[in-house]
Amino acid sequence: MDGRSSDTTRLLSAVRELEASFVIDPAAAQRWAAEAEEAGRAAGDVELELRGQALAADALLRQVETTGDATRILRTVGFRAAEHDLPLLQARVHRLLSRVAANMGDYAGQLDHALRGLELLPGAAGPRLRVMHLMALAESLYRTRSIESAIRRYREAEQVALAAGDTEFCSYVLNDLAYALFAAGRAAEAEPVMTRLLALLAGEGRDPIPPMLDTLARIQLAVGRTREAVETAERLVASEFDPEYPEAEAEAALTLAAAYHQAGATAHAQTALDRARGLAAAPALARVRAHVLQEQAELCATLGDFRAAFVAYKAYHEASEELSSREREAQARIRQAAFETAEARRDAESFREQSLRDPLTGLHNRRYVDTCLPSLLTGGTGARPVTVAIVDADHFKAINDTCSHDIGDQVLIALAALVAEAVPAESGFTARLGGEEFLVVLAGLPREQALARVEALRVAVQNHAWQLLTGNLPVTVSIGVAYGHHPVRPSEVLRAADRNLYAAKHGGRNRVVDRIGSDVAGVR
Repeated sequence: MDGRSSDTTRLLSAVRELEASFVIDPAAAQRWAAEAEEAGRAAGDVELELRGQALAADALLRQVETTGDATRILRTVGFRAAEHDLPLLQARVHRLLSRVAANMGDYAGQLDHALRGLELLPGAAGPRLRVMHLMALAESLYRTRSIESAIRRYREAEQVALAAGDTEFCSYVLNDLAYALFAAGRAAEAEPVMTRLLALLAGEGRDPIPPMLDTLARIQLAVGRTREAVETAERLVASEFDPEYPEAEAEAALTLAAAYHQAGATAHAQTALDRARGLAAAPALARVRAHVLQEQAELCATLGDFRAAFVAYKAYHEASEELSSREREAQARIRQAAFETAEARRDAESFREQSLRDPLTGLHNRRYVDTCLPSLLTGGTGARPVTVAIVDADHFKAINDTCSHDIGDQVLIALAALVAEAVPAESGFTARLGGEEFLVVLAGLPREQALARVEALRVAVQNHAWQLLTGNLPVTVSIGVAYGHHPVRPSEVLRAADRNLYAAKHGGRNRVVDRIGSDVAGVR
């Protein structure tokens, strides 16, 4: 026995059951959470008190308008859990914060929290908790376009669930895996996963829940099984939807509209689309409304009403832009709210690191450059050479104007990954200076080796498979390089690199210039 009273043990058991559940009744969870928090505080049982608070935050996260309140609670719980050495609770906090980040469109933050949550999860944690953490990491990897890594994590979660004989959680894993494959354009691989899922459910006499039917219908559409997709989507919209997820019914109507559209039943498609629009009227369903506008544009184009299609597509583009802006504002508000709590201020080093990172790409930002570059150039480095390269995307405005700002952001994220690969692990750093401009700093490398790395970066960008994002628009970079030795001022080296970047741009772009009039490399 651990010395807890029977009432406390009962409360802890109830909380544990809710912690290991994907679907909970928020109102009931709030009641258990309040009781656990109160009992824990009265008994001096910090773990029970904090688990009650974390459960309350989980319930709040299921209501979009209370996300900020949930985040503040989680930050406090996370700090106190670390203070009292409660790794299981720390892991839970990070998993919930990964959900917050996902809801805000901060997929880099989602990945960071999901990774930290799984790392903190004790080896003795039950299989359901391990499955939940593996799925959280898999989703974040899928969101950051690391699809192969995501698949491996989903497969691992499936094996954990199967080993525990937990077919319910196994069905959740298979559904998410199938959807990730579908969303990555690999519907042919997703189809047998759904077949296994349906066989698993049939073997136990269970029907697929609405999210599974939605995934199935989308996959059937993608592989050309249109008649089956219509039947699945009709079955989907007739389902009973969980009120905890208000977007589910609107998305179901949207899926039915897409199925009718592909089947050529345009009148039915419009009716389903009108229903989806009505169901997505709530402010929290902005993303669904944007997808409704996109489907409307495609339906109008099919009907030959190209003017209406243009109007709908323009509205979709504007809605997408507004949604991205709201997500960025929400990220800023949540980070500010978290910083203002006493616990977050005590955890200031973590926030200091965030303040030195670019939120879109995850690279360091200009503030970091201003802090670290001087120490490399003037901080007693002796004769150690420092190479500074400014990397600028060529014709980036054309990408934003032609493909959309969302595609532009995805290009910048991919560029940042390529830039980061150019720096050896033992020295130097990369940063985003702003817009489409990046910085590469290499310390301790001779000029020839540094130039070889920079040229390899240019070639890597030129040869990257940009067609998946930009279609026929190429993506290349121009790079200006400069060198510094102790004690050179950062401003002098940056100005020299900027002059060489200007020369690279005016010399035809897609080239590296390390001194004016001397191309290291150009278009091949």
